[in-house]
Amino acid sequence: MKIYKSITKFCTYFRNQISIINEIQINPSVFQHTDYENNQIRFYKKVLLLTAIDTLAGIRFPKARYPQLNQERFIKFMVESKSWPDGKLVSIPFLAEHLKTGKIPKGKLSELVSSLTANYFEDGVFNIPVALIDLPIESLLELVTTEQEEIILRENQHYELLYRYRNYLIHESREPGNAMEISPEDNPYYHGYIGDPKLYLAYPLGLFLNAAALAVDYIEKYLTDNALDPYDFVTETTRW
Repeated sequence: MKIYKSITKFCTYFRNQISIINEIQINPSVFQHTDYENNQIRFYKKVLLLTAIDTLAGIRFPKARYPQLNQERFIKFMVESKSWPDGKLVSIPFLAEHLKTGKIPKGKLSELVSSLTANYFEDGVFNIPVALIDLPIESLLELVTTEQEEIILRENQHYELLYRYRNYLIHESREPGNAMEISPEDNPYYHGYIGDPKLYLAYPLGLFLNAAALAVDYIEKYLTDNALDPYDFVTETTRW
């Protein structure tokens, strides 16, 4: 059937794009007399992979039927596609920053955050997977006593943090934060520096490559199960 040929063509295109993006290289000799950083290529790869995920999210949740903000569509797609299961976790080190401002008052939530971070805030710690310290939002919501606490929990869930990270990359042309990306892992981790009590969050390139690949797998199944032609959701661009 024509629809299934369209689905195969569409998904093959994105799989090929992900492979091409992963293989992008630079010629170091071109930049040897400049202050160009070799890891800048990582930034460009992340941007390209995020645009692919954004496109797939728009296919699954087209604006005509889902007129939410782009942030809602992006997060909804990440959740439904299970492209990154750990996105449901809430960043405990990020919550710890709110203990200092008083936005998280003394209580069960603050006690838990303090106890979880106490063992990790040591000089020079690095590469702590988020799954080792962060918790699902459901378990933390049971501890909140104010609306402000609940808002802070939702704002510091990794799905939300990833979208904010996306905005820095796409809208400000930069990678945020001070984490050193030294791990080939697919999953995010926290990184520390000697003399600095903070843990910095790293979203490594492997996360974006893996999430994009799983997103294509999901959209292929979704389109096939519902007999939908993906090109029906693509804006006509023949005039260009």
